[in-house]
Amino acid sequence: MRYIRLDGLRGLLSLIVALNHSFMIVAIPVFAGIWGQNILEFYTLQSKLQQIFMLIGNGGLAVSLFFVLSGFVLAKSSTNWNFSLPSSLVFYARRFLRLYPVYFFLILVSALYMWSGFEYKLFPAGSPWFHWWMNFDMTFKEFILNATFIHTYIGGVTWTLRVILLASLTFPPLFLLSKKLNLSANLFVFSLLAWASFDLLDFPNFNDLRFTYMFYLGMLIPKMEQFFESIPPKLIAVIILPLTFIALYFRYLFEIHLAGLVESIFSFFLLGILSYSKSDVFRFLESSLFRFLGKISYSLYLVHFTVLYICGRFVLAYLPSSFLTANYFAVHSLIFVFTTLLAIGLSVLVNRFIETPAQELSRKIKAG
Repeated sequence: MRYIRLDGLRGLLSLIVALNHSFMIVAIPVFAGIWGQNILEFYTLQSKLQQIFMLIGNGGLAVSLFFVLSGFVLAKSSTNWNFSLPSSLVFYARRFLRLYPVYFFLILVSALYMWSGFEYKLFPAGSPWFHWWMNFDMTFKEFILNATFIHTYIGGVTWTLRVILLASLTFPPLFLLSKKLNLSANLFVFSLLAWASFDLLDFPNFNDLRFTYMFYLGMLIPKMEQFFESIPPKLIAVIILPLTFIALYFRYLFEIHLAGLVESIFSFFLLGILSYSKSDVFRFLESSLFRFLGKISYSLYLVHFTVLYICGRFVLAYLPSSFLTANYFAVHSLIFVFTTLLAIGLSVLVNRFIETPAQELSRKIKAG
């Protein structure tokens, strides 16, 4: 069974990540940053608009939703699998073909760009976030390190691909465990994984495993199908906006581990409602626009940063710094519109000529 609203959600989340990154190019005054600022306090119109758009473009929440969604979709598509050794190998091969070809294309294009005369620069109007990227020499060794996920220095979101690949490696045993346990025991396992994410799985320079609990939580959504079906649509209509606001704002008020836990729980309920509730609140996700964006969402998610970075360098290099810092909201808005439209166009091509053929090949792989 295909959940059309989840396809639309993927498209929406890709736009949210693009919005988040687009509004972090130009350095802005201290009161314009959403982090640590009270949303009820007012400084200037420009700073408040910047804060609101960065609140909507909460990339952290979008990533948490992606992780929980991945666990849910994998669990639903694996219901009848026994995960023997042959079937597990087939699963790994299919996941590799689903995730890696577009990623490798992105790494290759980024490397060619850096080999074509790229010179790292610090721009007076550039933000610390923007300057963090591409601050290394693209040697052939570095290309291999990024292509094999040992490093994730390219692409802004490439670190999430390493997280998803590691979660895919652990999926078969964790999914089998979730199938054998009842709901209470599964929630206990989730709690243990969430607790471990705060410390035990958060290694220095390698914290990818700490997100495992998000994928596991996604696996549990089908077990609560009847619960989500029983939630009155009117109740959903009343609570969804305040709960969404809390989820969006929580990351900016509390420690990142706690924020991730709250976001994952919100994602659990949101995905359950989207999949099983009869509420019409999210009907817009079924529109042709969001279904189109959902189709290219994976390519868009990866492609947008490369487009954004190249365009961002052009803006920072050729427009006066005083103009950029004085008009950062308008600049960020134009950057978002232009780079997103360009990235969508490129993503259509990447989806057609790389992502779709790889998916078709993956479907031909079957256990012997």
